[in-house]
Amino acid sequence: MLANFFAVSYLTHATAQSSLRDSFASQVALATAPTSERDFNNKLVSTGAPVAVVQIDKIGLNETIVEGTDSNTLRSGVGHRRDTVLPGQEGISILFGKGFTYGAPFANIANLKKGDSITCYTGQGKSTYKVTGVRYAGDKGLAPVKAGTGHLVLTSAIVSNFTATGVVRVDAELQGQAFTSGERVTKWANIPAYERELAYDDRYAWLLVVSLALLVVLEFLAIWSRNRFGLAKTWLVYAPAFAVVIVIAANQFTLLLPNLL
Repeated sequence: MLANFFAVSYLTHATAQSSLRDSFASQVALATAPTSERDFNNKLVSTGAPVAVVQIDKIGLNETIVEGTDSNTLRSGVGHRRDTVLPGQEGISILFGKGFTYGAPFANIANLKKGDSITCYTGQGKSTYKVTGVRYAGDKGLAPVKAGTGHLVLTSAIVSNFTATGVVRVDAELQGQAFTSGERVTKWANIPAYERELAYDDRYAWLLVVSLALLVVLEFLAIWSRNRFGLAKTWLVYAPAFAVVIVIAANQFTLLLPNLL
């Protein structure tokens, strides 16, 4: 688990970001990057697909944004909540990012101060935001958005002792003219529980149970094999099998952690 948290997860995130960055750049070049919840084929943008790029120089962030906010999706990058507009558009755009594992892109957003700059790129062009404040649980919520303006909300977990103890939100206001808002098919009420703040995804918990059971079976088989064929041959055959099952178990375990962690 420790290796997964501090090494494998960061490598997984970096690899996914490299692929997403190339994919989004290609879409922008071909003018097929999404500007609404539907793509250029008029189909709903798939979960995990790249939709924008966010850059925050103060905290060294340059991240491709993907559609969706469940635990699995946020392992690839910053996630865009489906029921909100894309960055740069009129209205409120809400982004989720992990604060501890898988690259921890939003680990330092609480350090942002009023007036700090946030830059976003979408299929419609470049947008610049200025931070207006940082909010925690119990603070006054974001004021109603006026027509013709745009707001960005960065959301992540407050991490203490390797656990998520709360949520931090950074509010930012769009500078200049907002782009036209694309159609949003999904509404807040339709956002599943596993895509909301600090949610965990138990849809594939059965795979964790199966992998742990398989570990037990492999252990008994390895003991039998050692007694019959010797340690060297047993190690050669069972070590790779154990490694694969352990990786699967660790991978599924991370989905049961809060999505913002």
